[in-house]
Amino acid sequence: MKITLLFAGIFLAGMLLPDPVTSQNCNCARNLCCSQYGYCGTGADYCGKGCRSGPCSLPAPINNADVSRIVTWGFFNRIVAKSASNCPGRGFYTRDAFLKVIRDYPQFGRSGSIDDSKREIAAFFAHVTLETGQLLWDPIQLSWNYNYGAAGESLGFDGLNNPEIVARDPVVSFKTALWYWMENVHWDFASSNGFGATIRAINAIECDGGNPNTVSSRVSYYTDYCKQLGVETGNNLSQYGYCGTGADYCGKGCRSGPCSLPAPINNADVSRIVTWGFFNRIVAKSASNCPGRGFYTRDAFLKVLRDYQQFGRSGSIDDSKREIAAFFAHVTLETGQINGRSSKYCDDTNTKYPCNPRKSYHGRGPIQISWNYNYGAAGESLGFDGLNNPEIVARDPVVSFKTALWYWMENVHWDFASGNGFGATIRAINAVECDGGNPNTVNSRVSYYTDYCKQLGVGTGNNLRC
Repeated sequence: MKITLLFAGIFLAGMLLPDPVTSQNCNCARNLCCSQYGYCGTGADYCGKGCRSGPCSLPAPINNADVSRIVTWGFFNRIVAKSASNCPGRGFYTRDAFLKVIRDYPQFGRSGSIDDSKREIAAFFAHVTLETGQLLWDPIQLSWNYNYGAAGESLGFDGLNNPEIVARDPVVSFKTALWYWMENVHWDFASSNGFGATIRAINAIECDGGNPNTVSSRVSYYTDYCKQLGVETGNNLSQYGYCGTGADYCGKGCRSGPCSLPAPINNADVSRIVTWGFFNRIVAKSASNCPGRGFYTRDAFLKVLRDYQQFGRSGSIDDSKREIAAFFAHVTLETGQINGRSSKYCDDTNTKYPCNPRKSYHGRGPIQISWNYNYGAAGESLGFDGLNNPEIVARDPVVSFKTALWYWMENVHWDFASGNGFGATIRAINAVECDGGNPNTVNSRVSYYTDYCKQLGVGTGNNLRC
């Protein structure tokens, strides 16, 4: 399983990378707006979200919040104080630099009520804290040539030939942060979409179960900072660990409790679809001496299946067969025709599931569960000590298949059951392959899926790639 904290330590501008624009300077006539894509015109498509110059119809400040009075010396320095005494960020990032920069962004923290202002400020610093590790990494890391170029063009520095200035000048460093926030995040928050929307705007891959631990960390920082500022967190946090009832809480993304997951609407017998022949034809593709041939068995898979009644039972019987084909296509790719072990993954910034320094969290199991936070979460859910005994995933075939089906039902099943096609499952399992990231691996996944659908006598459906 390669869905991991792919972008830890990269600041906002590197998290959800915007498409390169046609032009950062449209040179439009005075009465025309330069759109987010570099074209001149009028109306919402040009003067609305992403408008770069001209009479942009950005929401005017509707309160008189004084951001400098909200971001007090104490508030700012409590964030810095969380880091080690010798970390570079303690001397680099200062409140004075931040306050100097916000003069150029009068709409930051000034939309809605005073409480809304405080919430936006809390949200901004929550993401900054997570991305930089309590402001301890120097500096906030702007990434990719097109982001350096765009930021430099907008802010007045040579981002392509002098990117080092972002690491040397704290004012420029904070400018890149506020620039990215106002370009990509502010609108979602000002539109009352809640903190959850800012997570999706910054790193959508974490959402919908992609990385619940990192999402929880962001929410934890946000909740803490809201508390410090004396304001409630607001709504739209349910997927991220808050309690409630109704579709927003019990629907997609629901983690526990009476989740309204789609009930099985067919009587598919998965054991009759995954026949001995079907299963062992997959195993037979691997080399005769590979560990997986003796480790992974159909009996172990069927035993685990009893705990996952919704797997392969949503939609029509053909839909059931397609989900089964999709699952085994990814299993085949992830394990190398069920060859066994793959590559030591420890995210030492994750405090909820801290690494045991004597253990390795490399890929194990049919879906190749990886990283300390995935082992920790899987163990917590399935009843084994994933942090101190990750090896059990490679030693017990039942536990091994449990981790695979646990991950599938947590992160992938919804996309497939919603009719989004096989391509959506690729994005859910390893989004970095999509959009041209790794076309060869995508093709391999599709090839396995097509083969298994053919074996099961069903069409592949639409949306095969991502």
